Amino acid sequence: MTPLSQTNRPRVQAPEVAYELHTLGWKAFQNFCVTLTSEVWGQTVQSFFDTHDGGRDGAFHGKWKPQDGEAFEGSFTVQCKFTAKADTQLQLADLKDELNKAKRLAARGLSDNYFLFTNARLTGVAEEQMREAFQKITGIKRFVAYGVDRIALFIRESSRLRMLVPRVYGLGDLSQILDERAHSQAKEILSALGDDLAKFVITEAYQRSAKALVEHGFILLLGEPACGKSTIAAALAVGALDEWGCSTFKVRDADDFAVHSNPHEPKQFFWVDDAFGATQFDWSTAAAWNRVFPHMQAAIRRGARVLFTSRDYIYHSARQHLKESALPVLRESQVVIHVELLTKEEREQILYNHIRLGSQPVIFRRQLKPFLAEIAAHSNFSPEIARRLGNPLFTKRLGLTKAGIDDFVTHPVELLCEIIRTIDTGSRSALALVFMRGGVLPSPVEMSEDEERAVLRIGGSAADIRNALNALDGSLILQSMQGGVYSWRFKHPTVRDAFAVVIAEDRELMDIYLAGAPVSRLFDEVTCGDVGVQGVKLIVSQDRYELLSARLDTIATNRAWQVSPLHRFLAFRCDRKFLALYIADHPGFVPGLQVGSYLYAVSDMDVLVRLHEFGLLPENKRVAIAVAIRELAVETPDAGFLRERVRALLTPDEFRAILEDVRTKLLPGLNSTIRSWRSNYDENRDEDPENHFDELVSALRDLRDELTEDADAIAQIESALSEIKEAVDELRSGQAEEPDSDDFRGQSAAGGSGDDSRSVFDDVDL
Repeated sequence: MTPLSQTNRPRVQAPEVAYELHTLGWKAFQNFCVTLTSEVWGQTVQSFFDTHDGGRDGAFHGKWKPQDGEAFEGSFTVQCKFTAKADTQLQLADLKDELNKAKRLAARGLSDNYFLFTNARLTGVAEEQMREAFQKITGIKRFVAYGVDRIALFIRESSRLRMLVPRVYGLGDLSQILDERAHSQAKEILSALGDDLAKFVITEAYQRSAKALVEHGFILLLGEPACGKSTIAAALAVGALDEWGCSTFKVRDADDFAVHSNPHEPKQFFWVDDAFGATQFDWSTAAAWNRVFPHMQAAIRRGARVLFTSRDYIYHSARQHLKESALPVLRESQVVIHVELLTKEEREQILYNHIRLGSQPVIFRRQLKPFLAEIAAHSNFSPEIARRLGNPLFTKRLGLTKAGIDDFVTHPVELLCEIIRTIDTGSRSALALVFMRGGVLPSPVEMSEDEERAVLRIGGSAADIRNALNALDGSLILQSMQGGVYSWRFKHPTVRDAFAVVIAEDRELMDIYLAGAPVSRLFDEVTCGDVGVQGVKLIVSQDRYELLSARLDTIATNRAWQVSPLHRFLAFRCDRKFLALYIADHPGFVPGLQVGSYLYAVSDMDVLVRLHEFGLLPENKRVAIAVAIRELAVETPDAGFLRERVRALLTPDEFRAILEDVRTKLLPGLNSTIRSWRSNYDENRDEDPENHFDELVSALRDLRDELTEDADAIAQIESALSEIKEAVDELRSGQAEEPDSDDFRGQSAAGGSGDDSRSVFDDVDL
């Protein structure tokens, strides 16, 4: 971007509110101008890709009639000129590139009317020079320039524009934007956000929410925990104060709504967080809302606006208990927020805002700048990562290398660990108590003797804990009511994860760790005895085996996705003594172990092998497993019995018997086996035919390597492999050809997302 000249005039207090538009960034300023033209002018403006705009940041074709009554028509070009420096003055010399582009556009009939928006200041003399220069271009009939003062006037005059671009509330003085009553309410609403409103990014979810609130007077925001529901709700609440002059209430429940709903005051805005329960569905809240829904419907008809938030899984449980017919908009006006589905542009703008407007020094931003695009595209990216990168508190140990930054984004728990390590002992003791109770500590707090001893090891006391719980409320923990009972909980699951890491570092605190760490984390971080696992976080001593065995009972063993980690833990991270203890405590465990194909992927087999290795597998169970393996070798076929660990489970005679079955039963019937596999191929699954036959080919190759001295067997296997190759070729011949790489590159270029696209982070270090 062409640098703009600076003025040296002194800063003075403006009589009207000014907006720090230079902090927006070039991309956000461009998007803001498109919104401005759409809302203030009433035009649908087409925005263009950053490096393929041909000199136009926006355009439309048609008629425009300003308030003075003079009408313009034809083609309209909108061009934005942004500067990251405050109090910059735009001169004609700064528009050399724009003049050249305007000539090309005019020659093509694309700029009968040329509008320039800039966040720099415009003097009357400079504006006259610009207008004269542009209107000399053949084809340009009208040139209009809007500087920072005129844009600020647009913002002041349009409360709807402010609502649709809520970030402007953070760019100016709220006391000058809103009246005293609204300002007081807005400060209360935004008190938990700090300066985050100035960093707010208009996502697709926010746009849909604002539209639904305007059209229906009601919005239900659904999403996972910490996905941004409350931030969007706060922005909409302030917008309602401004746009509609609403009295705004953040109500707790249905009874609270009934108290504040006033039929004589139609302009009210109600914000209800966690409407149907904080962490799980609360049946009583649904029943209460059912009683209030008819009154809410009447309030919405009078002009009230209502916003609900709820975790998606809670609302799904609540639906069957809600009388939705009493509030039809409950079904019609929903927005589901998926953090993982943030667009590339939204991710980058979120990251830009937090880095540009954070408290990092310029040198840090400059060094971080080359990595920002990759950070925004990272699968682990979240707004929280962006916030931490913008705060020096979290980046003290961050190495500004690709590996260092990848570790920062991939392992955000370590940042919380550092905070927990440095807080006072009373606060760590309070976190430990919540941790030991599995993340839910009833209030008022009563500790058992074991808990008191554990907390004493950290250095806290009962009095310290009570004081710390209140001090930590809203930061690392929060107090909530569930089923009529108050309890303390971790504000976010990552707090619990971080505390588990810190506790595991101190062997004296092993009891706290084993009692409170998520079982899934125990599976990855501990071993029972020294079993040779490198890098293990904690080796559990034998006198704590009973405690750990009891913790394992908390997982649901009827769910395969939880059983497999348990099996792998028992098979590879436990010594003989712990396994003996576990199977003694769970007499149905060994009889319940089963095998199926493929043996290498069945977690039961890992446990069976380990038990046999330690002499803990009953012989009758071993024989039954050997019979099952023999059947699978022919029926699947499954060559997993050839693997060394599985072979150790079999006697020499059993192994020879399986090979004999392969020779006499499997190999002679391979033609039939291949036809069966081919008939099971589903073309609609878009699966590569070679991948479909992969397991069969792998089994045949393993058998070929084992039967090297059996010429007949080798011949049969080679013939089968050739037949499979023919089947793969035939299946592939019927598939549609994939577009070649040139087609893909062509589509990318047309979409404006090629490598030459201008980065949103261009001015992040200014």
